This record gives sequence, C-alpha cells and structure tokens, in this order.
Amino acid sequence: MALFSGNIEDLRTLYTKQLQTLLSTEQQIIKALPKMADAATDPQLKQALQSHLQETEAHEERLDQILGELTGEWEEKKCAVTAALISAGEAIIKDTKDDATRDAGIIAAAQKVEHFEMASYGAARSWAQVLGYSQHAELLNQTLQEEGHADKLLTSISERTNTGATRAA
Repeated sequence: MALFSGNIEDLRTLYTKQLQTLLSTEQQIIKALPKMADAATDPQLKQALQSHLQETEAHEERLDQILGELTGEWEEKKCAVTAALISAGEAIIKDTKDDATRDAGIIAAAQKVEHFEMASYGAARSWAQVLGYSQHAELLNQTLQEEGHADKLLTSISERTNTGATRAA
C-alpha cells in the first residue's frame, strides 16, 4: 500500500501530497467519529469523540485553505492507511460485546489514528517551514497541538476506564 503515488520531484510536491493525504484522513475521520461516539458507552469518551469531531472539521477547513493557497486545485485520493485504521476500529466495535472492553478498543483505535495524524502533521509542518510557508506551518502546528491534546485526553480516559474492561475478562 503506497502512501503517495505519482512522481515526487521535489519537497514542494511531497509537501502537497502530504497535505492531500491529511485532507483525506480528516474527511474519513469526520465520517467515522459519529459512529465511534454512538458505539461508546462511557460518557466522557462519547463527549471527547464528539468534541474532536468539531476540531476535525476545523482541521479539514485549514487544509482546504492551505491547499487552495498552494495549488488552487488538487487531486483527491483516499488515504489507504487511514481507511485501514478506521476499518480496524469498526471491526472492534462490531465484534466486541462487553461495553467497557469495546470502549477500550475504541480508544485504542482512535489513538492509532491520532498517532498517524501527529506524525503526518509534524512532517508537513517541518516541510512548510523549510519551504518558507510560515503561515502554513503555524496552521499545521495548531492542528498538531490539537491532535496531541486529543491523544492525551484519550489516554486519561483509558487510564480510568480500562479497569472496567478487566472485570469483563
């Protein structure tokens, strides 16, 4: 599974492809988060997923803005990595009967996506800085910080809820 396809001639091309991948990621997450929130039983987890949906919509808007400034138009392509991570999360939701265990699985699935996003946004931010796109770098850093916050919140929820999942074992 290739993360990027086509010729990558320079860092600007790589940067653009990274942004396109991130846009696809955010669009897929926007579709997945409501399903995850519906399947979650822990109120704090439900709230965190619903709040992150609003942030994710803002992330999509930032990427649209950056890509619009950078290229005017761009190729839309589904990110296969995100699709695979979301599919794994959907399988956990479908196949897990115990509520606390399902919540633990939802948290793990969401954190896998968050970690992929943090790595991807970190690279994009660095490339924006090197390429002289300081405003892009600021927007990407803002998103990176929000993704990190979401990951930390999920960790704190899991530290509280995972004990409930052990009782089901």
